[in-house]
Amino acid sequence: MPQLAFQELLARITPLQAYLTIEGIPNTDRQPGSTGRRLVPSVVHTHGAERSARGAFGYRLGMTMAQWLCCGRLGLPATRHVESWPPAGLPGFDDPKKRLPDLTGRHPHDTRPWWLIEAKAGLKIGLGELSEGAQQLISGSALMGGLPHRLLLTGTSISDQIFMTLDDIPVPWGQGGDEGGNGAIPPSGPSGEGTGEFADDDSLLEAALDHLLVYLHLRYGSTTGLRVIPFAAGPRSRRRPMGGSSMLPLEDDPQTRDLRRELRARSQANARDLRQPGITDFITAPVPGTGVRLGMSRRLFAACQQFHDEQVRILTETPGGLTAARAVQDHLFRTEDDLEAVLRQARGRFREREIEERERVRRRVRSGYFAGADQDWAQLLGGVEPRVSLDEEGLWEAAGSSSYVAVEQSEPLRSAARRPPR
Repeated sequence: MPQLAFQELLARITPLQAYLTIEGIPNTDRQPGSTGRRLVPSVVHTHGAERSARGAFGYRLGMTMAQWLCCGRLGLPATRHVESWPPAGLPGFDDPKKRLPDLTGRHPHDTRPWWLIEAKAGLKIGLGELSEGAQQLISGSALMGGLPHRLLLTGTSISDQIFMTLDDIPVPWGQGGDEGGNGAIPPSGPSGEGTGEFADDDSLLEAALDHLLVYLHLRYGSTTGLRVIPFAAGPRSRRRPMGGSSMLPLEDDPQTRDLRRELRARSQANARDLRQPGITDFITAPVPGTGVRLGMSRRLFAACQQFHDEQVRILTETPGGLTAARAVQDHLFRTEDDLEAVLRQARGRFREREIEERERVRRRVRSGYFAGADQDWAQLLGGVEPRVSLDEEGLWEAAGSSSYVAVEQSEPLRSAARRPPR
């Protein structure tokens, strides 16, 4: 149901906005280099949420912070839930009886490329919770079959202000650790997207999977807020190193500001005006109710389109896949374990078929990526002609070579930041 993609985005964004806030730091408490603000739990979280709600939020926050650290700062292209996307398709990671890590990813520049990540979060994360997380990582390490991998444990504490710890857990000898001694986490640097071209078919396929939810929202969500936004072409991450992130804020991108000024000086700018050397255009749309806009480039959009078409085809052709989904809708299961067993079997069948057809999927995604350069947005959007926007007032914008994010000034966290410190 791709038209419901925005509801999944809501589920990921709104808990953070409800339970976090930004507050100013009094001048007497500021340290050198401080921004003058800090991220803290909101009063809604501290005094208005009951224990189970705080626990659910801890899970969401822990996953968010692990993603921010590993992908935004350490150069990991993307993370996956390990039970749905086991590393290298290895068996055993969907066993509900085992306590295993949360996330996995493949780092293009690490001598131990497969990363297993356990994300802990709570009011105060201490040695007990971290020791439990380390054991989960070691249990996952035992399933890696000798593949070189790294075990990372993140801990996010909510008390007083949001802060994180990161532990690089030693891999048990003989289970795929870096016995050569070169075990340090690679220096931060732009992820694959920051180069402007995806290095190979696998990295492009990973990018399409990572951006699939945003694509579904752009393609099948409301067309009311669809906009085409121009940026100056070129690898933005090289203009200002950002410690692993390939996103460049608009305020640090004078080329784009100059480009938009030139386009505004014309009597009228349309989508055709953006199809010229030196310009890259992104399709964007708001996530209703969040104050956030998301978008992507034409080529990545076309790659995601091919990937989604292939996933739908595989699901349709997989025996038992749709049957299992129908059973979930039509039957009342006695326990949540019964329901999870059916879902796990359906996911397993789908994953096996997807692995079998990986080569075909890779070719189709790459073909879509190259073909997207020659397609108009109306073609890619099923006949919808989006409006060109040259001046997004009231937005903080940032973009990489293929992805875009913007935050409205009225977004809850930003609005809270304008309040004076107590």
